[in-house]
Amino acid sequence: MSSSHYHIPAEMKEANEIKFVHMECCSAEEIKKNLLSYAQNQIRFYHDIIDLVNDTNIKNIKDFEMKYGDYEEVSQGIRIDRDAYIASLISELKKR
Repeated sequence: MSSSHYHIPAEMKEANEIKFVHMECCSAEEIKKNLLSYAQNQIRFYHDIIDLVNDTNIKNIKDFEMKYGDYEEVSQGIRIDRDAYIASLISELKKR
């Protein structure tokens, strides 16, 4: 059984699936793809917040919760610390 220095897996996106692998197993290009994908997802998330603030109504609130989860779902779920994820990707990229 192999182990990773990082406590967070990297995502490897393929045609119809996502695989989770040790970051040490990723190429520099795969790490860059992870960083870019993560940044694009964060931009979409914050744009959705801005849209919700600009047009606040119950339908938009429910749509937002359907997309990202409501408070109970988010607070009880297992969430990866975003800063640790980015720092680990960059740390591994630095080795390439």
